[in-house]
Amino acid sequence: MNISVKTSYALHAIFDLATQPLDQPVKIADIARRQEIPQKFLELILADLRDAGLLHSHRGKMGGYVLSRPAHLISLGDIIRVIEGPLALVPCVSPRSPMR
Repeated sequence: MNISVKTSYALHAIFDLATQPLDQPVKIADIARRQEIPQKFLELILADLRDAGLLHSHRGKMGGYVLSRPAHLISLGDIIRVIEGPLALVPCVSPRSPMR
């Protein structure tokens, strides 16, 4: 399976956040700089991951993003599914397929 650039950036962003303390929000600009991801594109990706429940966002001067749970409880599949959709080779075998 080939993954998109968007998925690759999502994986890099999650790995970056996984190296940070869970109680200290990380600014988008810091992740973008460290991972060499365009900031505007990263904003969209992090919003998708937040909406899927993998991240929490905090507003304000000290705001940013944190993982919603410990990194060892977030799988690569969780991240890929948010960005790419189901991982089944044929859509009808996916447990989330509307064809089932």
